[in-house]
Amino acid sequence: MTQTEQKKGFGLKLKSKDPNKKKKAFKMWSAFSILMLIIASLVLISWILKWSGVTTDVFIPGYWENGEEGGNWIAGHIEKTPILAMGIIDLFIAPMKGFIDKSSVIIFIMVLGAFIGMVVSSKALEGFSQSIINKLKGKEIWAIIPLMTFFSIAGTTEGMAEESLGFYMIMVPLMIAAGFDTFTGLLIVLVGAGAGVLASTVNPFVISIAVDALGESPSGEQMSVGDGLVWRLISWFVITIASIAFVMMYARKVKNNPQKSITFATLEGDKKFFLSNAAEKINMNWRKKSTLAIFGLVFLVMIAYLVGWDSITRTKAMEDFAIWIKENIPYLASTIPGFGNGGLEIVAGFFLIGSIAIAMINTIGVKHNEGETGEAIFIKDFMAGAADILSVCLIIATAAGVGYLLRESHMQELFVNGLATSIGGIGSSIGKVILLYIVFLPLSFLIPSSSGFAAAIFPLLTGVVTNTSGQWDGVTASGSITAFSFASGLLNIITPTSGVVMGAMAICRVDYGKFLKGIMPLLGILFALSIVLLAVGGVIGGSIA
Repeated sequence: MTQTEQKKGFGLKLKSKDPNKKKKAFKMWSAFSILMLIIASLVLISWILKWSGVTTDVFIPGYWENGEEGGNWIAGHIEKTPILAMGIIDLFIAPMKGFIDKSSVIIFIMVLGAFIGMVVSSKALEGFSQSIINKLKGKEIWAIIPLMTFFSIAGTTEGMAEESLGFYMIMVPLMIAAGFDTFTGLLIVLVGAGAGVLASTVNPFVISIAVDALGESPSGEQMSVGDGLVWRLISWFVITIASIAFVMMYARKVKNNPQKSITFATLEGDKKFFLSNAAEKINMNWRKKSTLAIFGLVFLVMIAYLVGWDSITRTKAMEDFAIWIKENIPYLASTIPGFGNGGLEIVAGFFLIGSIAIAMINTIGVKHNEGETGEAIFIKDFMAGAADILSVCLIIATAAGVGYLLRESHMQELFVNGLATSIGGIGSSIGKVILLYIVFLPLSFLIPSSSGFAAAIFPLLTGVVTNTSGQWDGVTASGSITAFSFASGLLNIITPTSGVVMGAMAICRVDYGKFLKGIMPLLGILFALSIVLLAVGGVIGGSIA
């Protein structure tokens, strides 16, 4: 090296870049890491708020002082309460509390996973997929319309959420076998149900709870779920059509060029996982057909059982029917409520019954290996299916831990109270509604439960949505409910604090970062449509609930 060259290089040998060396790709953190980071951030925020001396208004429910007999009734009231600084250990306790809060969902998911494992091991689902694809040869994409319409109707009428997790193991194999990808199957269920929840019409977990939580106006007026139903139906139609069009465009793109798939890197692995015997021609004998019949029947029972029929019809028909069964068909069901009045743990019982029935169909009269019994095979397959879904259950528990920490620290009330005081001075009704929608978006991230969101926020909005005469401002009052439905529904399609979203990612084997990349264009479309629908509804006037 010459002296000049040494000066130019400061006496150092400069390392040349290898043009063939690949740049290390960014890998998104796991769902567990993302959720634990959110919980850790909230713990840190609670410390800062505590050190700053921040207080918030907390509603204390009424209670009996010194017992109900002879005691004094203390009416519900609001107290100034300091923010509780959560501890380091609370970071690890939160997922445990979330597990308890979501125990019924987790029980449902585990038994569902076991049930799906039984069906998959029978190869009935693979045979069904093969027959469907053969019949739809060249027209597979049109199946997306009725499928998404079904999920959207379920979302807008009964708020399909956790129960949708059971459908991913049906949709994903079907879509892969049809020449699409796991992301298409994910979109059909998540966006289908999500679009329906976003544009809720009679969803009791959104509309009914928000109406009830809003209560009476100072002048004694009471809103009802029926107010603005026509406009809500129009909104549902527009949003559902837009969502279906987006999914069909993506599916067509992947069908024409698989390299355009969001999940192209894992395509071969996904095929092996979801269609392990796709090359094998499955003979649909009576055992497989019977398995498929039980599979469909149990899902129909699930749908029928989880729809809030009494809330929709405003009757007690299903509750009375359950009483009639107890009185007239003894030894059948003594403790479960009627259709639409029970929880996911009851549905889990139906899946357990279905699992036992499938085991009997596929083991009785079948020759087993030496030392094996039908009971042993059933337990093995059942446990294997439950084990496959365990990570999903833990993700749901961790996501619920976020909500637990917000409630216990009183940060939830702090955020909600800040909302109520920030928009009261705006004069335009349409402006208030649109601003409410924008403010509801980040709050929906922090409070992914739509019913919990409504119960926490709407009692504080009475002063914001009434006029100077103490009567409801029609556009603002009912528009606030529509804005809540749009905002909560939009965020609950993507928020990592939702056990449904993270559970769906885990079931479909889709990385959360890739999911965000693929769905962001749709979110932009739905956001713009929401603003337009709120503004047009406000111009029309009256109730746009």
